[in-house]
Amino acid sequence: MRLVAFLTLVKISLLSIALYSSAGCAHWKKDKDTVYQVSTIDALLNACYEGSVDIHTLRRHGDTGIGTFNQLDGEMIVLDGIFYKIKSDGTIVQADDSDTTPFCSVTFFEKEKSFELQSGLKLNQLSSSMLGSCNYFYAMKICGKFKTVKARSVPKQSKPYPMLLEIARTQPVFNYQDIEGTAVGFFSPAFAKGLNITGFHLHFISSDRKSGGHILDFEIDKAQLQIDETRGFQMLLPDDEAFRRLDLTQDKEKELNKVEK
Repeated sequence: MRLVAFLTLVKISLLSIALYSSAGCAHWKKDKDTVYQVSTIDALLNACYEGSVDIHTLRRHGDTGIGTFNQLDGEMIVLDGIFYKIKSDGTIVQADDSDTTPFCSVTFFEKEKSFELQSGLKLNQLSSSMLGSCNYFYAMKICGKFKTVKARSVPKQSKPYPMLLEIARTQPVFNYQDIEGTAVGFFSPAFAKGLNITGFHLHFISSDRKSGGHILDFEIDKAQLQIDETRGFQMLLPDDEAFRRLDLTQDKEKELNKVEK
């Protein structure tokens, strides 16, 4: 009799746990006011290229964003919930859920305000005054027609990994003209130095999903800027020996500027 009662109690307990777990999953809500970032830009500059988070996991943290892939195998752009890989020849494929990233930023984009950009505007003419403050993270999209877009991607790297600055010296660069598409990216405040690229960081994908890359420069023809202010910031650091051994005490700002140009 005691055994029957005990087994019944165990069954009830297991059922309660299962129901609680199911309820937790059912009530999971998207965090729509947080930038979720994997690793740091300084780690990437120091050749920390091993992917630590897969695309399947990233989908729970955002539908819009940018980054790169394991071993720098192309540029990442996330638009409308689809993760794209821009390969080193400029062609584009959809990323697999099993693909991993060593560095990226994503968020659930909710347009808070938008306005038309002046024809002829170039990348270096974007200003924090367009956003409202220079002290927040902003996700953004620039949608429309571009007179020119200068973009790059990088080929997959092999060990021993070269530094990112060395790779940038021979990176494939693409020059697009009279092209329609979307620039996706973030504005990061100055205090994020070392964590991400401060200021504006954008990737491009054409409307036909055949061309794109990390934006080095552009000139607007007719386009709209859409922005989403995000007050939350969450970062997941790699759990591997390469990251543990990195010296991240050095100022990499000058090196980063060379890579970005």
